[in-house]
Amino acid sequence: MFRRLLPLLIGAVFALPAVAQPEPRSTQQAIQEFCQFLARQSAFTVEMDITYDERLEIGAKVQYSAYQRVALQKPNRLRSEYVGDERVTTFYYDGQTMTLQAPNQGYYLTKPAPATLDQLLEQIEDKYGVTLPLSNLWLSDPCQAMTAFAQNSLYIGADLVEREPQDHILLVGEDRDVQLWLTQAQPPLLKKVVITYKQLPGAPQYTAVFSNWNFSPRSAPETFRYTPVKDDIPVEFLPKEGLPD
Repeated sequence: MFRRLLPLLIGAVFALPAVAQPEPRSTQQAIQEFCQFLARQSAFTVEMDITYDERLEIGAKVQYSAYQRVALQKPNRLRSEYVGDERVTTFYYDGQTMTLQAPNQGYYLTKPAPATLDQLLEQIEDKYGVTLPLSNLWLSDPCQAMTAFAQNSLYIGADLVEREPQDHILLVGEDRDVQLWLTQAQPPLLKKVVITYKQLPGAPQYTAVFSNWNFSPRSAPETFRYTPVKDDIPVEFLPKEGLPD
C-alpha cells in the first residue's frame, strides 16, 4: 500500500506552487547597509561560535571549535575573550596599553598602545604578527576591509541561519572566498561568515556564527584594562621579524 502511495506523495510535493521570493538587494547594497550601520555604532558587544579546519600531516582535515566575545567602545576600547580547543586568551585595550593574557597558562604580555583601534589593529598585525579573529569588523571603515580583496560578488539566495532566511552573499578573491549571511530585517546585522582559504592545502574553512549583538552595552572602564593577579607572570612580545617561519 505504501509503495503505491509513495509516487503520489512525491508527485504532490513537487506539484506544490512555488513560494514567491523577495526581491534581493544588490550585494553592494546589502554589505554597505551593514557596514554603515556598524560604523555608526559607538559601542557594542557580540558573541561568535567559531569552527575552523586544520590539515594534519597525514593529509586529513580536522575541525576545531571556539567561542569568542567582543566588547568595543570607539575610538579606543576593546576586549576580546577567546575560548577554544587550541588556546584560551583574552585581549585588552584601553587606549593606552594592550595586553594579551593566557589565563590557563598564567602569563600575560603588555605593551604601550596607539591612540585608536585602527592604529592598534594595524600595529599588532604588522609589528607582532598577532591577528584578532575577524578584527576587520572593528575598524572605522569595515566595508573597505571586508571587500578590498574581492574580485567578484554574487547573491546566492535567501538562505537559513538559525532557522531564519538571511541574504547570502559570496565574495570571490584570488586567495580566499568569503561568504556572508546578512539579516533581511532591520537593523542590518551579520549573522554568519565562512572564509575559504583556496590556496592553502585542502582549502580549509573558518566559520563564525554571530549572536547577541548589543548596541547599548554597559561596559565599565575596567572591562578594557588588565589588572594582573598575584601569580600571573609577565612576558615579552616577540616582534614579528623575530618569529620563526
